[in-house]
Amino acid sequence: MAESNGNKESAEDDNLCQMLADLKVRTSALEVQGAERDSMTKTTADLLKAYDDNLLKLTCGPVMKTDRESSEVMDEVSESPIDFDLVVKDFKDRLVSAGVNNGHPTFFGFINAGGGTYPASLGAFVPAALATYSGAHLGNAEAVQMENRLIKWVADLFGYPAGHAGNISSGGSLATLTALAVARDSRELKAADFHRCVVYCSEFTHYAVQKGLRAVGMRDAILRNTPVDKALKMTAAALERQINEDKEAGLLPFLVVATVGTTLTGSVDPVNDIADVCDRHQLWLHVDAAYGGFFALCDEMKQLFSGVERSDSIVVNPHKGLFTSGGVGVLVVKDGEKLQQCCSLEQTFNFFKGHSIFSAENVSPSELSFELTRPFRGAQMWLPLKVFGVGVFRTALEEKLLLARYFHRKLKETGEFELPLEPELSVVVFRATAPPGVDINNFNQQLLDDLISDGKIFITPAVFSDQYYLRVCVLCFKTHIEHIDMCFSLIVEKRGHLWKSSR
Repeated sequence: MAESNGNKESAEDDNLCQMLADLKVRTSALEVQGAERDSMTKTTADLLKAYDDNLLKLTCGPVMKTDRESSEVMDEVSESPIDFDLVVKDFKDRLVSAGVNNGHPTFFGFINAGGGTYPASLGAFVPAALATYSGAHLGNAEAVQMENRLIKWVADLFGYPAGHAGNISSGGSLATLTALAVARDSRELKAADFHRCVVYCSEFTHYAVQKGLRAVGMRDAILRNTPVDKALKMTAAALERQINEDKEAGLLPFLVVATVGTTLTGSVDPVNDIADVCDRHQLWLHVDAAYGGFFALCDEMKQLFSGVERSDSIVVNPHKGLFTSGGVGVLVVKDGEKLQQCCSLEQTFNFFKGHSIFSAENVSPSELSFELTRPFRGAQMWLPLKVFGVGVFRTALEEKLLLARYFHRKLKETGEFELPLEPELSVVVFRATAPPGVDINNFNQQLLDDLISDGKIFITPAVFSDQYYLRVCVLCFKTHIEHIDMCFSLIVEKRGHLWKSSR
């Protein structure tokens, strides 16, 4: 009987081994090696070269459309494989030859983000291919130290003292959410009081703040719009009046958000004056420098950052001012212990017990963030900063500032455009004058439609004080004076055609 059972178990083992051998053969397709990998790499490189050639020669604009019916449709995920070249062709049709291209030199909409330099793109690819994990210090100490050096570099740029801490997140939204959570916990606010808590910002503050409040459980908090001056900057005097009134009403002021470079107009709030108010009332000061932050590299812009070093937290996006690939944002909190207390657990979670992945001596990124599984984003900053050096980024940002002023001056010289603001950073707000009897808002909305339909440039509107303006944001590292001249000429041309047809 025992011998029979032994023979049965042996047969079962043989069958299992044969099954596993068959599965190994069938799954070996996932391990792309040798000539097949070389072929995939060449096909991908050819795609990137064609893309770069199109941008260099301006054979297509930032807004592209494709005849989807003429291309092979691969919408369904199937059991059977498809040839790699066909899949890449589908990528080209759907991603390269269609949609709005943020990396195009005549993309002037929103805030340009994600049109990364080639080393920055490699900084996303290489860690992904190497499966580099940067969430825990003992998982990959070198990767963590690299990110810590980058965070210190950012903190030093804004004058933060020793004792700070930060993390490299997916962008300004997650970084802002984390900052709000730290501010909430540092003030020891309780859920029963959230409806009495007041957050102060201007109407031009990024909506990531409102989304972040919802995400950290403070949907019921009061979001107070502080009045702005003629330059659309938050006014410290109005802020202090609001705080005093709210205190008298029994509310709990606890957070102010100042912006260095608003998305809509590029305006910079007077951070130093706002910091004075926050100090007097013991409020947390958060600075949103997602767009404008890295202009601090430029000597002539440093006065705009006066007082930033007094803030409690700051957000800045390398995928904007450092031209990395999309999805890289940096949060720095002045009191690093508060960030760790907010994001880490007091006890070791069950599936980490018995492991030495975390240590008291070396704080891990996952203890300074709400992410555990995270890509090694630091490489997207490290590679280009090391390959190019900081100086070329400073020069590129100086160029963008000058291009914005150049564009503003050319518009002004025509006498055909209203320019409500001087550009502080690289955003220019303007609108065309309209023929007598024609609504100026409708006229400019039609002008924008005509420009977008043309496809050679992409710009977006700026609506404030019930008035419709157009805006150009210059931030793509590939954008130079010839692209600004093209943008200007096209706007003037379209405005002329529309003027004639509207009379």
